[in-house]
Amino acid sequence: MVLTDAARDAWAAAGEPPADVVVIDDERAMCDGCRQVLEAEGLRALTAPDGSRGLALVERARPHVVIVDLKMPGMSGTDVVARLSELDPSIVSIVITGYASVDSAVESMKIGALDFLTKPFEPEQLIQSVRRGMELSEARARVREAPPAAPPAEEGLADASQVALRGLEVLGQYYRLGLRRRDFVDELGRLEAEARFHAETLGRIKEKEQVLVEVIEDLRVADEVIASHAYRKSHLLQVLLDVQARLNWLPRHVLKWISRRLKVPLASVYTVGSFYEALNLEPRGQHLVELCTGTACHVRGAPRLQAMVSSLLGIEPGQTDLQQLFTLKTVHCMGCCALAPVVKIDDRYYSNPTKTQLEGIVESCKQEREPSCQG
Repeated sequence: MVLTDAARDAWAAAGEPPADVVVIDDERAMCDGCRQVLEAEGLRALTAPDGSRGLALVERARPHVVIVDLKMPGMSGTDVVARLSELDPSIVSIVITGYASVDSAVESMKIGALDFLTKPFEPEQLIQSVRRGMELSEARARVREAPPAAPPAEEGLADASQVALRGLEVLGQYYRLGLRRRDFVDELGRLEAEARFHAETLGRIKEKEQVLVEVIEDLRVADEVIASHAYRKSHLLQVLLDVQARLNWLPRHVLKWISRRLKVPLASVYTVGSFYEALNLEPRGQHLVELCTGTACHVRGAPRLQAMVSSLLGIEPGQTDLQQLFTLKTVHCMGCCALAPVVKIDDRYYSNPTKTQLEGIVESCKQEREPSCQG
């Protein structure tokens, strides 16, 4: 069913909104095509050839959904989307473009677009996206019209409700990707399992909430680094190095995340990670403490020095403390036998330090006065 001008006049006479959808695109064929597809579904659609006239039309028509081209002469699609929330927060925007990129899709979502369709798209894609947009618009309108809620009797209940609401929003984003609720639940389960493994690796099983926060932050760091390399598979080694520079090591959940985001087999990621000695697949603290156990150091008191350092840090060689501040290692020879016994902290060597000197160095590291500990 293609709607006629008479039908639109009848809606206006009945006092109904002039449009369900407004299409803003400088391509006349695209405007007409979208309008015909939508009207065939019984939706009222109007079109505009540029951003300025489109916003003026939106202000008069107050549609549920606005479909806007990303690149147009004059006002860009992103400018239009940003202005829509000022006109009416319940209006839902859908971005369409023939110049799709990861950055443009992310930027569109950040400023409030519900969906991002790449031209040419199938009519079914457009209809499905618009239907979701109309449902969201109506939900937003109901929330705005609802009377203020009474203060909750228990603060914990309010917090739980807020968390549930955020969860629904995330689930909605998952649906927009064409994924099922089961996929969403399974993905959460996998990430939670990785968080448990991470907690066990660090010996922090009881700190569930804090470990989850750390895992989320780790994955965000990995995403930032991957994006800085434009998602190039060929940059895998540099991605691993850059992520490690910020996290000090490469946890399993980060390696799996990099594998999925770069679309590189996990076996290949582990092959690179284990081949290069500069990459650490085991927990490593912010500061590396190395004890020399060579012959000269052993004869001159390395066992005593090792016991003193272990006691001070609360860890044994091969371990990292719970705060991931220190990692303690032993090495066979540092090549400075004349200074034996020797301990190296980050890039500084200390010859037969006393307990008092070590306490000062460790305290300096804890206070992070310098990138490397001061002696």
